[in-house]
Amino acid sequence: MLRFEDIRARDSDRIDRDFLNRRYRLIAESLAALDAGLASVSSATDQLVELGLVRLNEVLGPALATAQAAAENGFLVATSSTALTLTVGLATTLALDEGSGRALFSPTPIVILTRMGSNDPDDWAAFRVSSYNRDNGGLAGEVLAVNGNIGAAEHDDWVVSCSAGLATSILTAATEVSNALALAQQAAMDATAAAATAEQVLASGPVASVNGQTGIVAIGIADIPNLTAQLATKAASSHGHTIAEVSGLQAALDNVDGGTY
Repeated sequence: MLRFEDIRARDSDRIDRDFLNRRYRLIAESLAALDAGLASVSSATDQLVELGLVRLNEVLGPALATAQAAAENGFLVATSSTALTLTVGLATTLALDEGSGRALFSPTPIVILTRMGSNDPDDWAAFRVSSYNRDNGGLAGEVLAVNGNIGAAEHDDWVVSCSAGLATSILTAATEVSNALALAQQAAMDATAAAATAEQVLASGPVASVNGQTGIVAIGIADIPNLTAQLATKAASSHGHTIAEVSGLQAALDNVDGGTY
C-alpha cells in the first residue's frame, strides 16, 4: 500500500528526474493494485448477482407459476379424481389432485362439488368439511345435499369450490325444496290413506247392495216384492161411482135443505 511518507518531499531533497520518477512509479503501482482489486470485486459482485438470480428463480419461480395458474383457473378451487357416488349423508374423503390448486386451497366450512364433465348448472352437491390435510390433499367431510343428476352414478372428475355464502344459500334453498317435497309426499300419503278408508267403508258399510243387486243397479216394478199385487188393488185412474157406492152420500144429500135427491 502506498504511504504518504513514501512520496513526501523534504527540504533537503534534490528535485530531479529520478526523484519524480520514483514517486510516479509508486503511485502507478498503487493504482494498478487498486485496479486489480476493483476487477476482483466486480467479478465477485457479478457472481453474487448471478447466484442471487438463480436462487430467486429456484424459490420464486414455482411460487409465481403457482400464483399464475391459480389466477387463470380461479382461486380457492381444486380438483379431485377420487371415484365417488354421492348420496346425502355420505361421510367420505376426497383426495385433491396435486398442483397449484391444492397448494393454494384453503377450504371453507362448506364447499360445493361440481363436475368438469358436466355443464349442467343444476348438477351440484354441498359438502361439509370436517378436516383438511394439505400435505396429502385429503378433504374429509359429509355430503349435505345432492342436486340434479350428480349423484346418479359414480364420477371421478370433481371440482371443489370454496364459497361459504353461496353454499349456505344453496343449502337453504335445497332444504326448503326438500321440506316442500316432504309435505307433498305426506299429503299424497294422507290422500291415499283416506281413499283406502273410504273404500273400506263402502265395502263393509251398512249398504252393500240394493234389493240384492250390486254394481250399477236399475230398479223396476218387478224388482220390488209385492209391488205388483198392491198396485192391482188400486182403483183405476179413470172410473165412475153411483151414489150408493159412496158411503153416506145419500143420507147427506137427503139432509140438504130437507129435500130428496
